[in-house]
Amino acid sequence: MGFWVDYDSARGLCSTGLQSDVIIEIGETSFHLHKFPLLSRSEALANLTGDHSSENEKKCVLQLHDVPGGAKTFLLIAKFCYGVKMELTTLNVVSLRCAAEYFGMSEDYGEENLIAQTENFLNEVFGGWTDSLKALETCENVLAQAEELHIVSRCINSLAMKASADPSLFSWPMQGGSDMRNPDGTVFWNGIRTSAKLHPVGEDWWYEDVSLLRLPLYKRLILAVRSNDMKPERVAGALMYYAKRHLPLLGRESNIESGNFAAPRSTISGTSEADQRNLLEELVGLLPDQKGVTPSNFLLRLLRTAMMIHASPSCRGNLEKRAHPWLTDSEREQLCRLMNCQKFSLEASTHATQNERLPLRVTVQVVFFEQLRLRTSVSGLFFVSENLDNSRNLSGDLALARNGLHTEAGATHGRIVVDDMKKRVSELEKECLSMKQEIEKMGKTKLGSWNNLFRKFGFSQSKSKPVDPKASKPTDTKESPTSSAPLVNGGEHPNNESVE
Repeated sequence: MGFWVDYDSARGLCSTGLQSDVIIEIGETSFHLHKFPLLSRSEALANLTGDHSSENEKKCVLQLHDVPGGAKTFLLIAKFCYGVKMELTTLNVVSLRCAAEYFGMSEDYGEENLIAQTENFLNEVFGGWTDSLKALETCENVLAQAEELHIVSRCINSLAMKASADPSLFSWPMQGGSDMRNPDGTVFWNGIRTSAKLHPVGEDWWYEDVSLLRLPLYKRLILAVRSNDMKPERVAGALMYYAKRHLPLLGRESNIESGNFAAPRSTISGTSEADQRNLLEELVGLLPDQKGVTPSNFLLRLLRTAMMIHASPSCRGNLEKRAHPWLTDSEREQLCRLMNCQKFSLEASTHATQNERLPLRVTVQVVFFEQLRLRTSVSGLFFVSENLDNSRNLSGDLALARNGLHTEAGATHGRIVVDDMKKRVSELEKECLSMKQEIEKMGKTKLGSWNNLFRKFGFSQSKSKPVDPKASKPTDTKESPTSSAPLVNGGEHPNNESVE
């Protein structure tokens, strides 16, 4: 008895010489079969065919479009029912196990039925790393049924146990369902003849294999190895390998100093920005929390990529918290290049000047740009005052009356600007005084350089008096009556050298 399927005509045929009495339609394929071989092995088919009468010699037609694995898997089911030799492999055992459950092919409908055979084969599969990984990948095609039968969880647990084992206790190639050893000590691994001498493997031996998994299954595997008390360094290493493989933008150079993080959508190697964003956010959530486990350079690259693809604020905040506490000086400098000091608010500038962990260069930039802001504001104030003076000097009562309303409005605006400027100057004085007090706590090592910095910006070591560049020489010159003068001219060095 032969059995085959004609895919050109989308008809399954059986060459028993007897006319078929049941037609099973799955998708676009029709299988013309016989009831007896099917109902003797399948509870579901027995019940379905029994519900159809054979009046008028009409054939029984069953539409089973939801069979796990589709027509390709049902062809193997039909072969099994007809007694045709069928080979179980790691690539078809999962779909066959799910289909056998769907059709109710238990021991009540024949000894060594398909459920029992597929379960026995799966137990062998779980004994090997490569076979377990292949079986897990095939679960994607019948995910719902594989979850119900706990095939997914068993594959993941098998892989997690092997990945968490001490690599010094075994060597490669690992023993699996497809490995064979001859009496002379020769190992046939996946059909390849290799030496019986086993070679040691490193802790990262499993990174590449599992990186082929899709994110949902990969995430469950990482959670499983973490629950097995795997070293956080190994977990971080696996996540780094997966990120480098599936995040094309992670290795893309960006102009950090100019703040240009945009990347053309067409250069993301076929992966949409939304998919990359979801992948990055998931991987960041899986990173170990232990200090110093994940390299800071990798965290910085993740942060850069997160900014490029507009990751969520919580994701970026998570990376920022990981990056700052244990950064080296060079890494801290690299991270600070992401900040644009010119866009700092007053609150952010105050915080930056009081943060001891920021590099000196960043603090200098913050103070420098604050000085530029103040100089620009004062220049604007002088411009307004000059316009007011010109308006007052206009001749003629008629012209004065005509422009009186405008002059009064200009004077009011000028007073508002002056008041705001005084307030700003006062805030800057307080800010610089607070910054100086914080710097004094940092020790005598950095104090000298900071004093030079303050001299450049026009501040002396006293809290209320500005720096007098001629203080070392006798002079009759009086001190400036206002405390805002050093701030106005703070961008100039006492020796008329500009700040670089």
